[in-house]
Amino acid sequence: MNKEITIKKIIGFENLEKQFQNIISVRNNQTWMLIGRKGIGKRTLSMRFAGFVINNFNKKWVETSLTNKIFKKETDNLFYITSFDDKSSGKISKDQIDIISSKMRLFSANANNRVIIIDKFNWLTNNAMNSMLKLLEEPPKGVYFFLIVDELINVLPTIQSRSQKLFFHNHNFSNCKKIINENSLLEKEEEEDIDNLVKLSNFSPGISMEISSFSGIQLYKNLLDTFLEKDKIRDCTKKFISNAKNQISNVWIVEFLLKRLLSNCLKYSIDNKSIQNSFILNENNIVIHILNNKNNHELLELLEDLNYRLKRIKSFNSSLEFEVFQYLNKFH
Repeated sequence: MNKEITIKKIIGFENLEKQFQNIISVRNNQTWMLIGRKGIGKRTLSMRFAGFVINNFNKKWVETSLTNKIFKKETDNLFYITSFDDKSSGKISKDQIDIISSKMRLFSANANNRVIIIDKFNWLTNNAMNSMLKLLEEPPKGVYFFLIVDELINVLPTIQSRSQKLFFHNHNFSNCKKIINENSLLEKEEEEDIDNLVKLSNFSPGISMEISSFSGIQLYKNLLDTFLEKDKIRDCTKKFISNAKNQISNVWIVEFLLKRLLSNCLKYSIDNKSIQNSFILNENNIVIHILNNKNNHELLELLEDLNYRLKRIKSFNSSLEFEVFQYLNKFH
């Protein structure tokens, strides 16, 4: 299980937690789907849900000794799966689902409910998704599933229909910053850098942490500079490769930053006032510079080209450095 899972103060989703407790106490649904943008707190809340359920719906679940064991990963009442367990592809494999299926049929050390959390459920392979469907058709008594989903498009409709859905709204600026400060997520960052991270992440605490781990503000600054100075493209692409830990992370940060910039260009071209407050660094000047040279039709073509290049990288192991270098040169 991921070491970073701890009991955290809940900010912004207090009503959603109350809604969950009320519904499950009455209907006793065993399969729950937590749906929302990446990094907004679905995993944190799923652990709080697990604490409530494993303590047999005890309203004072936070105070029990069993809850301490849950969050210390010292009980067989909780099983946790994430795509990061399968480092070779970033996907959740059929073997991971089959292992959990076997384990949950064994008896636990107590008579309390058990919970299976699958983080990034939409990253299951096709075979894993089919195995999961069989598992959910007749779930064992006392076993509850929390499926954390960033995008519903990759989840089988038959699994969606078997799940009680909870939708997570986006945080606002103040709530996101409050979560970061109260949980000391970015202790080394300056106030201005935290503000920039919150804006760059589009108010996602989890993404703010990830961006910070890549020195993402500096990376984005380097990226923005390439649109004014072509000779900086080579150095920028090299930094994308050297700042992250593995290929999956490299691709994610490249995709995130480039699509943010393209998205802001398109938004600015439609209504420049609505997006002004979200700009960081010299992003405003770069967006205007790009729009002076590219119309919306060309920007959409560039977005399509970016998706094509990312697919080549993910599916066919094309060189990330080469593809980004070629892509950025299209703006000159």
